[in-house]
Amino acid sequence: MSIDIPAGRYALDPVHSFLQFATHFVGARVRGTFRGLSGSLEIAEDLTKSSVQAQIDVTTLSTGVGARDDHLRSADYFDAANHPVATFASSGLVPDGDRFLVAGDLTIRGTTRSVELEVRFSGDGEDQTGAFRMGFTASGRVSRSAFGVNGNVSKVGGPLLIGDATDISLELQTTRES
Repeated sequence: MSIDIPAGRYALDPVHSFLQFATHFVGARVRGTFRGLSGSLEIAEDLTKSSVQAQIDVTTLSTGVGARDDHLRSADYFDAANHPVATFASSGLVPDGDRFLVAGDLTIRGTTRSVELEVRFSGDGEDQTGAFRMGFTASGRVSRSAFGVNGNVSKVGGPLLIGDATDISLELQTTRES
């Protein structure tokens, strides 16, 4: 199946875009959201030559529990005081049916690692102001310890309290730039 995505430069809409994460804590999943996303997409006529640049404001992290949010922003985890922004820069895009595999470099806490995201086109159209918008969803899994996001306090010799594998999912809306 071929997807028709209009070429052009698009800005990420920070009001309608967010990143969610989920990881295991003891026996349950803890979920959180980053609302501070910005960036751009350059959609090429040849989709494989398209690119994505994104910034994530780590200080916007929210799990719905203030004390936990403060702890996650601390040096034990994201160290938001010294690393307030995480970044993603794509390095390749491969169309695969109704989805795309997007490879890129993710930087968190000053550490950069290659990651792959599965991206799906959600649709496009003009909004009430006449602006042309496109939507995408993306998902992937990262190792938080690979980025120095540790903070895994446990009793000596006891089990890990926090899982290393962290699932991420993104809801993205973009607006074509004039």
